[in-house]
Amino acid sequence: MDKQAARQTLEQIAAFLELKGEARFKVQAYQNAARALAAWSGDVAGGVESGALAQLKGVGPDTLEVVRELVTSGRSSVLDELREQIPPGLVEMLRIPGLGVAKVRQIHHALGIESLAELDVAAQDGRLAKLPRFGARTAANVRKAIVFLRQTSEFRLFHYALAEAQGVQQALAGLEGVRAVELAGSVRRCREVIRDLDLVVVAESDGARASLVKRLGQVTGVTEFAGSEGTVTLRFASGTVVDVFLATPDTFGLAWVRATGSDAHLAELDVRARARGVSLEPGASFPDEASVYQALGLAWIPPELREGAGECDAAASGRLPALVQQADLRGLLHCHTNYSDGVTTVAEWAQVCQAAGYEWIGITDHSISSPYAGGLAPTAIASQREEVDAVNRSANGFRVLQGVEADILADGTLDYDTETLDRFDFVIGSIHSRFGMTESEMTRRVLSAMDDPHLTIIGHPTGRLLLAREPFQIDLEKVLAKAALRGIAVEVNADPHRLDLDWRVVRQARDMGVVISIGADAHSTSGISNVAVGLGIARKGWVEAHQVLNTRDAAAFSAFAQGRRMAST
Repeated sequence: MDKQAARQTLEQIAAFLELKGEARFKVQAYQNAARALAAWSGDVAGGVESGALAQLKGVGPDTLEVVRELVTSGRSSVLDELREQIPPGLVEMLRIPGLGVAKVRQIHHALGIESLAELDVAAQDGRLAKLPRFGARTAANVRKAIVFLRQTSEFRLFHYALAEAQGVQQALAGLEGVRAVELAGSVRRCREVIRDLDLVVVAESDGARASLVKRLGQVTGVTEFAGSEGTVTLRFASGTVVDVFLATPDTFGLAWVRATGSDAHLAELDVRARARGVSLEPGASFPDEASVYQALGLAWIPPELREGAGECDAAASGRLPALVQQADLRGLLHCHTNYSDGVTTVAEWAQVCQAAGYEWIGITDHSISSPYAGGLAPTAIASQREEVDAVNRSANGFRVLQGVEADILADGTLDYDTETLDRFDFVIGSIHSRFGMTESEMTRRVLSAMDDPHLTIIGHPTGRLLLAREPFQIDLEKVLAKAALRGIAVEVNADPHRLDLDWRVVRQARDMGVVISIGADAHSTSGISNVAVGLGIARKGWVEAHQVLNTRDAAAFSAFAQGRRMAST
């Protein structure tokens, strides 16, 4: 049971209790526990066993029992019982942006609606718009959101899918006769949202593979089992479905290639195989992936690139990029402290980043126009600078840079006046409001912000929340062109709920000469793990180390930010 899943369970329980109309203190108990767990850097199972979780402020006896049950059984009886008491349609409604618990209860009580289908009808016939605090625009947005949910309901976010796949990988690795278990499919290719989970299991021999099929169906938690010696599909009680591709040491390479590549990538490999008279039929002897690609006259292609987007031609002609790696990153960007909506001090961030191998960190608390996030008041900037300077004096070469995530306001200006912006080492400009602008309005808003010489990086450039909120309308080609011209970096936001930019646009930006910034968008030290997810998106966009702002040392990064300001004078 990972921390994110436990936190989500507590949040769901809080929402269900509120839907039921339970006392406010009960709802807050679960909300407080979810927040405490999100900010906690420890391991959930270890914290339950050691008693550390019981000592965590915000976690009470009832909420601790929920977490303990999740750790031991993977389920919550409290949540299961609430699911029986709450119409499932109301729970689905909570996934619609703008429909919080209060509005869902209002819809349910006023209109008797209990499903998304009924809600869709009410949004069409005008009943929803007539409710207090709704209106025609809200009704139209609800309809759009319902369509979006229907299109995306089969998918899960990458980091959830990865955790699921790794859990199954660990379970299968312990089976008798298994030599290795490897991740494959969309997870290995680092897709931002995942529908299917795929694993390759390497049996000791052909004989072991035959007997292994039966043992797969007996793995703890498996409720359904179907397949043969080649491929087995497992369905777990949790709802997880995994396709398992069975191989031997001699056939592993081809099996892994076929289980990993997109349909388009595999089609290109098949064309090249026919042209060369190479058999890529299941069972063909290729002990590793490199031998498969070598037989086709290709260099080994990194998994992230196997999307049928020109990677085979690049591999044939020696033009594959040397993709950026974690070891290339020298600085951590886009993280929040306790000066806004983070829970970590400047000193704690420095300590954690230094331990993780980074040379510098750029902190970026929210600006004053974000009161919901405890935006940084001008009077607090000096206090934060004192902390930054104190850490830099004692950090043995590690460097902290004081930046800010300034709101790009509706008129295209950056939050704070020029004098205040001058006080920061760098500025990330992001949009946190007025997402409903037209494409021309939003594009003009961002292009105007790019005229400000303080702007170093454009943060989460499309405002999307995966499986929850679609990108706002904006002409990215114009934005990227101006970023390349003005020397402004564009962020790959590594928050797993965002992963913004889309990897296809990342490649476009890279080809246009735009500098890429990988931003953790972390609100606690545990958010440092976001970087690995964002790195996968950058790699999918064919990005190399020299194209990433974080690969520069602190002096070079500062020079990049100052270069923007000097160019305008």
